[in-house]
Amino acid sequence: MQGDKKILNRVYLIAIPLFLTAVAVLVKLLFIQYAEGPTLRAEAEQEVVKEIRIPADRGNIYSSDGKLLATSMPVYTLYFDPLTVKEEVLADSLGKLSTGLARLFPQKTQRQWASYLQEKRAAGSRYVFLAKEVSFTDLQKIRALPIFNLGRFKGGLIYEQQNYRKMPLGKIAERTIGYDKLRAQTGIEGAFSHYLSGRDGIRLKQKVSNGNWKPLTDHYEVEPEDGLDIITTIDARIQDIAHHELLAALERFEADHGCIVVMEVATGAIKAIANLGRTEKGTYFEKRNYAVWESTEPGSTFKLASVLVALEDGVADTNTLVDTQNGIWEIYNTKIKDSNYKNGRGGYGEISLKRAFELSSNVGIVKLVYEKYRHEESRFVDRLYTMGLNRRLGLSILGEGKPIIPQKEDPRWSGITLPWMSFGYTVSLTPLQLLSLYNAVANEGVMVKPRFVEEIRKHGRTIEENPKTILNPAICSQETLGKVRAMLEGVVQQGTAKNLKNAIVPLAGKTGTCQTNYWKQENRGYQASFAGYFPADKPKYSCIVVVNEPNYHVGYYGSAVAAPVFKAIAEKIYLDTPQEITPKPRENALAETRLPSKEFKVLPNLRGLNGADVISTLENKGLRVLTEGNGKVHWQYPAPGTPLDQLKTVQIKLI
Repeated sequence: MQGDKKILNRVYLIAIPLFLTAVAVLVKLLFIQYAEGPTLRAEAEQEVVKEIRIPADRGNIYSSDGKLLATSMPVYTLYFDPLTVKEEVLADSLGKLSTGLARLFPQKTQRQWASYLQEKRAAGSRYVFLAKEVSFTDLQKIRALPIFNLGRFKGGLIYEQQNYRKMPLGKIAERTIGYDKLRAQTGIEGAFSHYLSGRDGIRLKQKVSNGNWKPLTDHYEVEPEDGLDIITTIDARIQDIAHHELLAALERFEADHGCIVVMEVATGAIKAIANLGRTEKGTYFEKRNYAVWESTEPGSTFKLASVLVALEDGVADTNTLVDTQNGIWEIYNTKIKDSNYKNGRGGYGEISLKRAFELSSNVGIVKLVYEKYRHEESRFVDRLYTMGLNRRLGLSILGEGKPIIPQKEDPRWSGITLPWMSFGYTVSLTPLQLLSLYNAVANEGVMVKPRFVEEIRKHGRTIEENPKTILNPAICSQETLGKVRAMLEGVVQQGTAKNLKNAIVPLAGKTGTCQTNYWKQENRGYQASFAGYFPADKPKYSCIVVVNEPNYHVGYYGSAVAAPVFKAIAEKIYLDTPQEITPKPRENALAETRLPSKEFKVLPNLRGLNGADVISTLENKGLRVLTEGNGKVHWQYPAPGTPLDQLKTVQIKLI
């Protein structure tokens, strides 16, 4: 009896804990079911279904003349869910499907495609990769294939859209157009990304095998909102001219890199910006935006700033005499030479400041500046600061180089700083910063901010404009302005750029030849440049050409390397731009209906004359006549009054 009691106690010791455990499990199950259940079910649902961000289509970038510079092109990644296809359908049409896939994606044969799809179905795969970066056109062909033409839920075809940026004009202006990446934003793409990006959408996707996600429906829960379009200031025609002229110059002179910028004088609109650098193979592409980024010593093109200061301060005039001696001048054990100095001989003797500028005499400019400012260096520097040359332009594009114009208080200042500064050394400017000074001279003294974007559009409608910004309303007086403009024209007429004199459009500007790495005994190089504007009498465009590290055995002077490029660009732009001719009033209106006598020695005003008469008369004069259209003359080139002995070709437009 006592033994049975002991056995019963043992049973209780085992049964009671088991019962309590069962009760606890039951309570926990009830708690999970009714208390934590909704939360856990939602979490479980999130594990198999979740919202996926769908990137919006990025806005387009256009040139000012309507050419597409950058756009988003849709491409598709394709997958296949073989388990959604009925077995009899797959057996009947797999061969035809595999044949179609082999034709579109020949990396696998028809037999390999069939085997691949069968193996994936047998393995239970529901997200079988087919191809990536498929165009929309090819996607339509794929959707028409057997099995796939049954639709997503019966045919199993899954496709996901991505977008990539394409530049329809190729590499032209690539660095200025730029890109917008996770770790770097450059050019217009980066600067205006908040406009171009749009608003992403949302789509529900279901988790399937191997961690892949499959769209639940064909529609979006939140529709993506496309980005806005950017209308740039770039003129595709002018950009093409600048790009190819720069490329030809770099190849001819075997240069390391270079850039060209063409800017509209009145508005600061950048009509062209070309940047090319050499690869190890000797080819050229847009490596960096040198025009915006590269801050270097400009050399003689900076002499414009020096004479502006001297003229504006009234310490000199264009007829002030400077003694260039024999082309060499020594100061603080450093020698400054003119380009014509060789073997102890050279220089131009005693000449005017205007002539020294036209001939780009280093000795002449340096001696004048040093003699006038040697006891008040800060006055010279302060005037440069007043013009705004010490400040960045504040471009919308990132990466603008910092201008360097030292002050007397700077540790880098020494006895040779002022004289070296006066002819473009110990200072640094980017090509675009220097061009802004020349553009201001062309723009009646008003310095405007260079701009790359005209406006922002949405579905063709302008929603935001980008007007011009004035950085300095007057860099100098109108009197000084007139003098320096005459000096810049003199450079072309009888100075270092007289090889540009016979251009079909009047030019004004300044040559620059700067020695780089001059502090090194070896590995010295050169930077050739030309900055100016055209037409010289009524400036419409300013332009700078910079060629870095040309092969000095081929050529390195700005007059030989950069100036001809400037001329070619100006002529091509001018010829491609119709020149409207406004006839002067005449007492005898009948005279406007016929050409003057055959003895005329200058080109008459042809506007309103019969095209056939004009052609026959001019051809009898030995001239080649290029025509466009039919009827009477609407515009002509060259302008009336041009001597016939200077002409070979006349262009006329008839309407």
